[in-house]
Amino acid sequence: MQKLIFFLLLIISTNSYSSELNRFEDSLEQILSSEKEQDAHLRIYQHTLNLGAYGLEYLWTRTSGNGQLLNLIRESWEQYLASSEDYLNDLSTALNGNANHEQALRALQLIERTQSLYDTYMKNKNMRYILLDQSAILNNRVENHFNTTLSVTVNESIPNIIKQTNWNLLNVKNSSVILTYDGQGKDISEFAKQEDFVGDVFTDILAGASSGISSGFGALAGPIEWGDGGQLRDDLNAQEKIYKDLMPLDIIFEKKAYKLTDYTIPGYWGHNAVWLGTQEQLKAAGLWDAEELDPFRRQIEKGYSIFEMRKWGTTFDKYSQWMNLDDFAQIRVKGIESLPKSKILKIYKILGQQIGKNYDFAFNADTAFKITCSEIIYLSYGDVSWPLERILGRNTITPNAMAEVLFYKNSPVEFINFVKGNRKNGAKFHTKEEFANVMNFVKKGRDTYHQNYKSCKLKRVRINRRGYKLINHCVTKTRQLSL
Repeated sequence: MQKLIFFLLLIISTNSYSSELNRFEDSLEQILSSEKEQDAHLRIYQHTLNLGAYGLEYLWTRTSGNGQLLNLIRESWEQYLASSEDYLNDLSTALNGNANHEQALRALQLIERTQSLYDTYMKNKNMRYILLDQSAILNNRVENHFNTTLSVTVNESIPNIIKQTNWNLLNVKNSSVILTYDGQGKDISEFAKQEDFVGDVFTDILAGASSGISSGFGALAGPIEWGDGGQLRDDLNAQEKIYKDLMPLDIIFEKKAYKLTDYTIPGYWGHNAVWLGTQEQLKAAGLWDAEELDPFRRQIEKGYSIFEMRKWGTTFDKYSQWMNLDDFAQIRVKGIESLPKSKILKIYKILGQQIGKNYDFAFNADTAFKITCSEIIYLSYGDVSWPLERILGRNTITPNAMAEVLFYKNSPVEFINFVKGNRKNGAKFHTKEEFANVMNFVKKGRDTYHQNYKSCKLKRVRINRRGYKLINHCVTKTRQLSL
């Protein structure tokens, strides 16, 4: 069975699907938009298997992160489960020994296709965690499907299901791997088999412990602040100027030097959010009446055009309230305003799917059942790569990393604003180059930036005629980063 899966993955990894995630998205849309056909289950199975093969390669070789993969896995599995409902009924009939040829054949096809998907998605630890997390969003339907289709009872019943088929009615188009194996005298006992992943229990315990510590610390540090608010809070001139530059789906950043939590998050920026747009902006773009705006329309009408994740959950905020901060930055995904309307609405659709989720105190960018402020953006903006950082064994995406990507080679975002508040002298609007300096980057050429970093080595230095000591010798270097 494992040789069969390896052969399938080898074929799949060379086909046209494995080039871009957008192709998988287009493939799924084509499958869903086509009329229901007899081979609909086969088509969505092949798509989901191809996506799994691509995902394995992506996880093995990635140097950055793309949240579109997580959404595609959920959407593809959701469609596979939906298309499997009739097949499950046929499997139930076959288990009772009452299936006709077509029902028995479909039962075998469901078993072998689900087994192939199981082996692709579940035998790799990273992919398994992604799938099970997406399954949690689907009310654990993936695990339930595995437990129904790949149970011990099904495994033991396969020979009896084979007897309910008729070889004389088979052709290449509607054949079955299990029937082929059985006809060739090959082992079929590996179909309808699941594994026990014992090591996952310990990983879950450690993840739960670190998440609990983060949650507890956040609850204690969150209310602690000093002074009388941010430097930009009462600067109406600066706020008006910033407001005029805002466009729908801009990514905005805040720095609150008067809050303790701002010092507990790595980097300069402690939080980011999405500017949904005003009613006037969305009407002008022809988006206002689209169903994808349903989760946001009432809030936007009341002036709550900022969508974000705070420690207590997803929430909306008014611009005037949100601007109680010290420093502000604004970036925009390149070319987003010229994307097809369907692509823009897909972003709003996925943003809407984040409403009601809880905060991800594990800070895991490979999960979506719980999310952070940056993960809202990571998941929602389509085929955009973001820099990931490995912390405590998990891939994380921070607000600061999302701001830093502005200075990467071939960056997917563009600079709009960087403003430092000053209650006494008024806010100052800074250039991209000044923003780079704050973010520890230096301009090296025309719109080319390098990151400053320290390279350290332990050196043995003689301290007297008898002894040596180790000194950590560091030099400052620069490097160009790319996704």
